[in-house]
Amino acid sequence: MKKNLSLFLALLFSLMTVVSCGESTENADTKDTVEVTGVENTASEEEVSDHPHWDAVAKPDLGGLAINIESTIHEINFHNKLDLEELTGERLDDAIYNRNRFVESQLNCVIKDNPATWNPGSVLETAVVAGTGEMDLAYGLIEQAGSLITKGYLKNYNELPNIDMTKPYWDQGAIENLTILDKMYFGLLDFGFDHYESMTVLFYNGALINQYQLEDPYELWANGEWVIDKFTSMVTAVSSDENGDGVYELGTDVIGLAGREYWFQPMLFASDMSLVSWDKDNSTFRLNMNDEKFLTVAEKISQLYAPGNADHVNYSDYDLGRTAFSEGKALFYSRLMGDYRHLRGVEDDYGVIGFPRYDYSSEDSYCFVQNPGTFFLPVDVGDDNRDGQDDYPEIGSFLEAIAAYTHDYTLTEYTDSAVIGKGLRDQNSVKVFRELIQHRNFDLQHAFTFTGVPEAFSTAMKKGEGFASMAQRISKSFDSASKSILESIEQD
Repeated sequence: MKKNLSLFLALLFSLMTVVSCGESTENADTKDTVEVTGVENTASEEEVSDHPHWDAVAKPDLGGLAINIESTIHEINFHNKLDLEELTGERLDDAIYNRNRFVESQLNCVIKDNPATWNPGSVLETAVVAGTGEMDLAYGLIEQAGSLITKGYLKNYNELPNIDMTKPYWDQGAIENLTILDKMYFGLLDFGFDHYESMTVLFYNGALINQYQLEDPYELWANGEWVIDKFTSMVTAVSSDENGDGVYELGTDVIGLAGREYWFQPMLFASDMSLVSWDKDNSTFRLNMNDEKFLTVAEKISQLYAPGNADHVNYSDYDLGRTAFSEGKALFYSRLMGDYRHLRGVEDDYGVIGFPRYDYSSEDSYCFVQNPGTFFLPVDVGDDNRDGQDDYPEIGSFLEAIAAYTHDYTLTEYTDSAVIGKGLRDQNSVKVFRELIQHRNFDLQHAFTFTGVPEAFSTAMKKGEGFASMAQRISKSFDSASKSILESIEQD
């Protein structure tokens, strides 16, 4: 009876999935547009499947294994939900619920997500120390990784025998930038959506663009002219002391830029720069604050935040900055992509653009992802199915399957119905968004916890000087931290 019920559910979810994907869809990572014309889950040899990754991924019988996940408390500001207890009527929520139940039926497993803490990394540490093996995955902010890696509590994903991290449902920017000594501790893949939600972007007010007869940011972007100098000139053009009191007050007067500064890193990444990088040739971390090109770019960015520009830029209150932008009192608003949820009531049309770069001499430009949620794999996961070995193969099979399904089906629901459908108001912003998700990159100093580096850079930025001397001042602590991290990775 139980077996027949499982077969019925599998068929039901299969039909639901195919029917829900019956429209023309566009894959957010590959931009391959495909057409689904029927409800059959098969394709002839001449046809190209609209779900190739799900078709190809292994779907072993996991014998009823429970996948135990400790995750972050559901946050209303961003979509960090991995599972739901029931259908809610929200398209993305329901797509996630249906995805999970379908994958469970196909792999004969049970997803047990526990969104009960702000620090899943701490729960993972407790479980590893206790040796209970009760946790299979933790889904927490990437900043929680540093101490876990140093203490040896995280499993290297590259040791799992049945995952393929070259597939597009694993974040390739993360694979390239966060793999150290051929070891990868960060599960940034299409299961959760926070690595999309945490992209740093600029929202811009279309009414102010027109009022001050400024150039269209999208046209500058599309024509290869979206540089820091252009951005700075636009920011400084709109400042207006509305009440004439001689003081530019956030939320009262019109200013050029509000929101969050994110340690002043988004424009660094857009300019193919970063505070910390990995030197593969010498197998070491590098602090880049002394490099000539880095200094040139940093000094250009700092001109925007110089004391003389205090009338134009105000990062003093993040949420008041959102209110100011919503009320037409700020030209640009710097925040994460997921913040579109708070802008639905904005009366003025707004657009979304990536951060400007120093110049176009480099072909590489990246979207800085701020402290995203990632999956951590503990070094002790137990043997729940009692096959005489740890459950890593089963966890790997589950991750591959759910990521492949998400990439082929649920990711489109996220991009099209959530971000594009509710957050973006014009096709130019859609084009920018689709390009940004192709060029995400991640912060090594955040992932491996180089304490003091972003603080030092931020201090130098606000002064507009002293980058080299600041780098010299923190180099000893940086070298010590690098040595400790590399020793931990080598001993893994």
